[in-house]
Amino acid sequence: MKRCFSAFAFVALLLCSSTCSHGSNPAQPTASTSPLDNNDATASVTVPRAVLPAVGAQIKNLDQPVTLVVANAVITQATAVTYTFEVASDAAFANKVYTRIGVAAGSNGQTSLTIDKLGPGADYYWHARAEGGGTVGPFNAARLFTIGQAIVINAATPISPIANVATGARPALTVTNAISSGPVGPLTYKFEIATNPGFSPVAITASVPQGTARTTYQTPVDFAGETTIFWRVTVIDATNGVTGPTSAPASFVTSLTIDLTKAVFLHSPDVSTWPQTGTLTVVEQDGADPGLMCMTFTDPGWPDSPWPFLSPGDDPNFGVYANQWYFAKINGIWYGGAGEWLYRGAATCKAGQGTRTLGPDSGFGEPMASWVPRVGEMVGYMVSTIARNGPVRRTVDQRTNVIVQPWRDTSRGSQSIGRTR
Repeated sequence: MKRCFSAFAFVALLLCSSTCSHGSNPAQPTASTSPLDNNDATASVTVPRAVLPAVGAQIKNLDQPVTLVVANAVITQATAVTYTFEVASDAAFANKVYTRIGVAAGSNGQTSLTIDKLGPGADYYWHARAEGGGTVGPFNAARLFTIGQAIVINAATPISPIANVATGARPALTVTNAISSGPVGPLTYKFEIATNPGFSPVAITASVPQGTARTTYQTPVDFAGETTIFWRVTVIDATNGVTGPTSAPASFVTSLTIDLTKAVFLHSPDVSTWPQTGTLTVVEQDGADPGLMCMTFTDPGWPDSPWPFLSPGDDPNFGVYANQWYFAKINGIWYGGAGEWLYRGAATCKAGQGTRTLGPDSGFGEPMASWVPRVGEMVGYMVSTIARNGPVRRTVDQRTNVIVQPWRDTSRGSQSIGRTR
């Protein structure tokens, strides 16, 4: 029994030895099929899918920077994946304007990249590719998008009043409209007014819509007399959030008005606090005989006051509603008083306001009673509701603006037209 087992074992050993050594070649190692060898192989990488911007997207220049988004590529290995994004001005990508490599894959199935701002008013193409596991994948098909034109707003140009020109108390400020380009929205003009060139602080800020060729802002309050006022304008496209540069500052001097709070009123009430409801637009006068004084102003509908000096046969309903005013600057002080009466149905021109009769008229008293204006001397004018002291009853307390202009007398060689608007 023992002898039989030993013989069988010997035969089996011979068979095994023959089989195991068959085809072996020490110079050719045996091929490995271990998992480690599979990890060393390169991965397969698919094309990422473009998501945003959409094909042919029209993007406003103001909406930059643009964000590019792709759906992540499929990688056959669990490995780190990065993306390369390219933007070019041509579909062949011969003229690349932006490139970013090594963008880490997003964790939500998409990868995005916000690129630098691109030039406005142009078409652009973009694509992306993935890289991982030793393999650089192909780019996706190029996709077109367009950046819209830039909105450009230049500074407006102040044209009136400028260069310290003399003005009245409420000048209209006017600029030549700003030149703009691109898809601008409605433009507004922000006017800033100050009493110092640094605009600190700004006394008045107001915005008005753009006019035709020019834009004007009518100042709503009286500026102090003989004061230098500074102003500037900024043009704004609020719809698109674009603001143009601020204009160069302009200035004017309110030397053609009077600070009524510092005036001395003769034979008349203090009207410095009376509201300005009318506008004096034109003063025409000539100190030569017959001394015409014409004041054109808007009539706010001031009420009449009954005339107390009626003669038999006069219209019992006759009344007056306003007074002309005259102001003289004597020894550095403005003196003023209510003069001629105005009534409806008649012109606003009054005679008797000549060079030698204006001061003594209306019982102003000194120093106006002996005042004789010189040709070219600055004289002030205004219109108000009934204000002259006396038996004519006052109604409402209202007035116009004040105009200051040179005195005119053609009998004394005056060549000025004696007319101010």
